[in-house]
Parts: sequence; structure tokens; C-alpha cells
Amino acid sequence: MGTKLRNSRKLTVILIMMSIVIPTFFMMNQYWNWYVSAEAEVENAGHAVVVSEDFLRTFLDAGYILYNLENDGDKDQEEVKEVLRAEQGKMAAYERIYPFLDYRVKDKNGKDVAKSTADSDKTVTESNLSSFALGMVITYDEYGEIDVQIKEGKYKSEQSVAFREVISEYDDTDWGIESYVEDTGEWETIELEKPKNRTYLYAMTEENLQAYIDDYGYTGYYASQSMTNLVIIMVMVVAVLAWLLPALPVWYHADLRILKAPLEVTALIYFVVIQILGENLWWIAQRSMGSPDIFDFLIWSIVFAVTFWAAACVRQVYTLGVRTYLRERTWCVRYWKYIHRAWVLIVEKVRRWLHHCYHFIDRIDLREKNNRTIFKIVAVNFVVLAFLCTLWVGGIFLLVVYSVVLFFLFQKYFHELQDKYRILLKATGEIAKGNLDVEITEDLGIFSPFKQEIQKIQTGFKKAVDEEVKSQRMKTELITNVSHDLKTPLTAIITYVNLLKDEKDEEKRKDYVAVLERKSLRLKVLIEDLFEVSKASSKNVTLNLVDVDVVNLFKQVKLEMEDKIAGADLDFRCVYPQEKVTALLDSQKTYRVFENLLVNIVKYAMPHTRVYIEIAKEEGEAVVRMKNVSAAELDFNTEEITERFVRGDASRNTEGSGLGLAIVKSFVELQKGKFRIETEADLFKVEVRF
Repeated sequence: MGTKLRNSRKLTVILIMMSIVIPTFFMMNQYWNWYVSAEAEVENAGHAVVVSEDFLRTFLDAGYILYNLENDGDKDQEEVKEVLRAEQGKMAAYERIYPFLDYRVKDKNGKDVAKSTADSDKTVTESNLSSFALGMVITYDEYGEIDVQIKEGKYKSEQSVAFREVISEYDDTDWGIESYVEDTGEWETIELEKPKNRTYLYAMTEENLQAYIDDYGYTGYYASQSMTNLVIIMVMVVAVLAWLLPALPVWYHADLRILKAPLEVTALIYFVVIQILGENLWWIAQRSMGSPDIFDFLIWSIVFAVTFWAAACVRQVYTLGVRTYLRERTWCVRYWKYIHRAWVLIVEKVRRWLHHCYHFIDRIDLREKNNRTIFKIVAVNFVVLAFLCTLWVGGIFLLVVYSVVLFFLFQKYFHELQDKYRILLKATGEIAKGNLDVEITEDLGIFSPFKQEIQKIQTGFKKAVDEEVKSQRMKTELITNVSHDLKTPLTAIITYVNLLKDEKDEEKRKDYVAVLERKSLRLKVLIEDLFEVSKASSKNVTLNLVDVDVVNLFKQVKLEMEDKIAGADLDFRCVYPQEKVTALLDSQKTYRVFENLLVNIVKYAMPHTRVYIEIAKEEGEAVVRMKNVSAAELDFNTEEITERFVRGDASRNTEGSGLGLAIVKSFVELQKGKFRIETEADLFKVEVRF
């Protein structure tokens, strides 16, 4: 039994070797035929180049270029260069052939005008054109008519025929450009001159001609179709042998590990080998010039060995069954759950990315310049379209799919945009109806800035409404207070007038008259204050601005009020700066400001307390600060206390017009100053800045 297994193993190895070696020798036996075919392909390619109309037309273009670049002509060289730069296709063809071209230019007298030698030791003349691989003479007569003679060339008869076709179709009027003339303000055509009385000798050596053909794009890298067909046939034969030979009774059926390669690995290795082979068939055909060697044997042995191995691996589909083979020999099935998880993860990532891109557009802030954002959107779309265009026919199909997806994406986006617009429109409608408490809870996306602006409008409207309510309340209180303050002395005057009529006692009559005088003066002061604060509020006040020494003016006011201050039993603590503090003020109005502030202190400060006065110069401003302890509880609004007829004494039991602080505020603001009142418990603080 052991001898039989050994014989079976040997026979199997022999059959495998024969399946690889016989096709290898068969391929090597065809090398000479392939080499001849490849050379023929190269020859055909070179022939196609040198007899092509594009190749021959280059020599006619060269005549125009050389003629118009002659230094002794009367042409403007800058204009010539401008025209040549405009003729990009013709100049490119000329510049491609120039390094490989020998030429000589002669005038009508046979005198040399120009010549060039392209990497050869020979100077082209009419007598030695036959020593070149290609030689021709192109003559232009005095009218510019062209005559071509092919003196040397492997295909000169074909070139002569092709040249006649080129000359008949050659357009010698298209060498020009439109140029703007500043002097005339018109466009004119600048054209190159047609060559006249010139003979051009063109020649190319064998090496230069072949180098030009190679540079033209025909590199000689060709494998004949017969070689390609034979490779395909032999690969299929080896694959069939790998499937059929194991069916023989003598075949050694062993569970070889090398045949358990996964399908993906087998396919990858095989296609890599075939791809490398296909790209280098031309090199194999021409490498040894039709004479194979050991290196060629190794190449084909590897190719057929890999083919036999790949086919033997795939053959297990037959021995194991399709289901078992897929489960045991393919990674896709074996690791399907992991692949599925990865796929789900990738899809989720892509979905999030698309969602991000979608909302990236949705979050554009319309208040900002969006040039950069628009550029990003256009750039992304350009990248997608550029990628689809590289896929050719498949790309066209994907482009249709992409366009459909883009349509539905934009349709969905604009529907959402319409919904958000309706929410915004509804909210503005509610505000227009007077509902200032309407709240937008939805996400408005691109309209989010409008949501914030609507909230600002609501806040502004509420503030305006509150101000209007406050103003109406203040007007009502103003009327009430004015009525009260005017009515009180007026009532007293009427009462004492009636008493005075019936009173016979002279002493009492004098007392009544004194009271009448006092009440009349109070009524006069009240009316004057009202008139003055009205003028200040309407800005109908003329200011006499001068440089005022703020400290001396305050001292003067305080000195004139010493009796009242002493009567109120207040201890003034004043702090004055050492330097002089001056400001551009109206001295009369400023005097009234200080007087009203001191009167307010004397009237409302708690007796037997200290009053702090500070005058300073801070950052170019004259600052006056006053602090006193109030006799009554400070329960008023500091913002309203400076309004007209508003008093800290809400019961209005004390004498006063309620206009003192209103006048102070008006006069300070008229002089571009700032007036501020603060309270802290029972501490009343005033600050004036000029």
C-alpha cells in the first residue's frame, strides 16, 4: 500500500510538471515569430508617422516660421513672435521636430540664409541628402508657390503623394491674429508673410528620425495579437488540466494546505501575475530578439504554475460543494458578521457625513459674507463630478444617479425651508397682533438669526410699552402734582383774601397781608420754576459758556446759604482739590445747579448729621459728589426722582415745587454733563460730571 501511494505521488508530481513545462516550451518555441511580428508592428507605426499629413505639414509650417524670423527682414520681430505665440499647435509641432532636424535655407541666388545641424556631424547640402534617412527640398518661387521634392526616404513615393494632398489643402492665410491699435481705436489683423524666393533643405538621420518617431508616441512597445491569443489559450489549457487530471485514478489525493488558500487570496495573486504579464508581453517578445533563454523559461514556468495552483484551489468547489467551499474557503462568508458590522458602521458614518453636509448648508448665517461657504459647496460638487467623469460610461450612469439624489435632497431641503419660513411668518403675525409673549421653540436652521432678531424686537417692544405706560403714569402724576402744588398756595391766597375783607383788626390785617405775600411769592417761584424746566426740556435755552472755576462757584453758593445750613443743623465736610478745576459752563445755570442741590440737602437731610462734599478733577472732567443721610426713608425710584413734580416726600407735606432735581438734571445735560443719583439704605448720593 505504501509503495502504491509513493508511486501515485510521483506520478502526480510528474503530471503537474508536464502541465507546466510543456506549455512553457511551446511558448518559447514561438519567440521568433513574435519578434518578427513585433518588429513589423514597430515598422508599421514608424511608417504611419512619416507618411502622415501632420508630419509632412510640419515642414511647410517650418518654412513660414523660419522665413518670418529672419533677422534681415523688414518685419517687426515682436509682432512676429506674438503671432507665433498665438499659433500654439503649429509652434508645438515645429518645436517637437526641431531638435531632430538638419536644415539649410537659401535665397534665390543660392546664398545661405540660415542653417542648423541637429546632433549630427554632417551639414546638409543638396549633394548629400541621399546620406540621410529622410531628405527633401521645398522651394518657394517669387509668388510663394510651393514645390516639394523628396530626395531620400524609405517611403518617398508615398510621401510625395501625401505631400501633394497637404499642399492642396494647406491654408497659408491662417497665420495671423487680431490686434488692437490704440492710435486708431480699431482692430487689425497681423499676418505673417508667405515665404518667397527661398529654398529649404530638410534632412533627418536614421537615429534622429527614429528618436522623433519614439518621441511622437510610437515607442515600439508592441506585442502581436497572435502572442496575446496564444497566451490566453495556454492559460486556459493549464486551467483545464488542473481540473481534469485529479479525476485520474493514479492521482494522489492529499489534503494539501497550499490548496486551501481563500478564494480572495487566490484571485488576487492570480490577477496580479496576469496583470504584470499583460503589461510586459512586448518586453518578453523583444527582450532576446527572438532567442529564448533560461530567464524566459522561468517566466512562463511561474505563470503556468500559478495558473495551475489557482485552478486547483478553485476546483475544490467541485469536491467540497458550493456551500461548504464558500463557508470554508472564502473570507467574505467566514467573516460575514464582521464585514456586515463594518459595512453598517461605514454606512452610518456616510449617513452622518451626508447629514452634516445637509445641515452645513442649513446653518449658513445670512448675516455674514458667504463667499467662502459657496466656494466650499462648489468645490465639493466639483470633486464629485470630476470623480464621476473619470469612470467614463459607468460615470455617466453614476452622474444620473447623483443628479437624482441631489434633486430629492434639494427638494427635501426646500420643503423644510418652507416649513421654517411658515413658523417665522406665524410668529411675526402674532407680534403684529400685539402678542409680545409669543415664543419660537422650533429650530429654524438658516432662519435662526431672524429668530434672535425677533426676540430682540419683542424685548424692544416690551420696553417701549413699559416706557409708554410709565410715561402715561408720569403724566397723570404730573397733572395731579401740579394741580396740588398750584392749588395749595392759591387756596391759601383766596382764603386770606376773604378773611382780609371782613377783618377790622389792623394787626391781623397786616398778618394776613404778610401771609398773602408769602403765598404769592411761592406761587411765583413755582410758576417760574415750571417755566424754566419747560424751556430746558425743550432745549430752548441760550447758554453763555465761559471758563468757570467750579470750586469757587460752589464755595460762593455755599456761603450764601450758610444761614439755611446753620438752621438745618448740618455739619458740612468739604474736600477741594489743590489745583484749579475749570470747565466751559454757563455760570448762572451752574450756580442754580449747586443751589438746588444744596437746598435739597438742607430740606431733606437728617438734622445733626454730616454732609460730605467732594470736588475733584478726573480724566479731564470736573466731578462734584454730595452725600447726606436722609431724614425720611428713601423708598422712591432714583430714576423717577428727577422727573418734574416728583418729590421724595410722597405725601407732599413739605414745601417745595418738586422741580429742583428736574432743573438740575436739565441744566447739567444742557451743558453736556452727566447727572446721577444713588441711594444706599438712608444714604443719598449725587454725582455731577462736567
